[in-house]
Amino acid sequence: MLNIVIPMRNERECVNPFFDKMVEALGQYGDPLRILVVDGASTDGTPELVRQYADRLPVEVMELKENRGLGGALEAGLLAALEEAEVIVTMDGDDSHDPRTIPALVAKLEDGYDLVVASRFEPGGEEIGVAGYRKVLSHGASGVLRFLFPVGTVKDYSSGFRAYRAEALRRVQLRFGRLVGEQGFSCMMELLLKLRATGIRAAEVPLVLRYDLKLSESKMNIVHTISRYVVVIGRNMRFARGLNRPASAATSA
Repeated sequence: MLNIVIPMRNERECVNPFFDKMVEALGQYGDPLRILVVDGASTDGTPELVRQYADRLPVEVMELKENRGLGGALEAGLLAALEEAEVIVTMDGDDSHDPRTIPALVAKLEDGYDLVVASRFEPGGEEIGVAGYRKVLSHGASGVLRFLFPVGTVKDYSSGFRAYRAEALRRVQLRFGRLVGEQGFSCMMELLLKLRATGIRAAEVPLVLRYDLKLSESKMNIVHTISRYVVVIGRNMRFARGLNRPASAATSA
């Protein structure tokens, strides 16, 4: 069964264009499917708008009582998905990620990978409408992380648009106790490094990131994000370039 986990918070303007694409991409999906929106205490009616698509998609809304950040919403959604899923896709709900990329992610996963990342840096990928400072952060961080912590052919370490084998996430859960501890955008890097520690096989498919379609305000605090990247990297430095170490030699991300 495929579960799609979508953290959202105050994305009212994005709900209709994003879920219209979801209907186009997955409205006739043949395999068992569950779309789980994890709402981080929205104040703009986002959950109610999402529920209007329940007659066209197998969509559910998990409403958190408080805003736990991206990482907290991701953790809650992944734990719920792991109760039944074989494959889990995570993506943003701000219309910057195209749901029509989902079949390519799942198909690549079926080639024997544990993780497939939708990547701006894969040939055919692109980023449109992304502010210069965010490009510098994502490109710089990905370059450093690829050098220090290589994970298969992955180049986009901060992309939240991914497909996971549920079993790979369960191994992380067993080893580290929790999937995600970081609350902010650094949670995607944290989870990737935890997966790396368990010895996953990983690959990428191209992503055209459409930040120009995002109608809601960015929730990224650039200074906080950089500081948390540094913290997570620091925790893992003694295992840098240790791609072939056995999982028993790895540390918590």
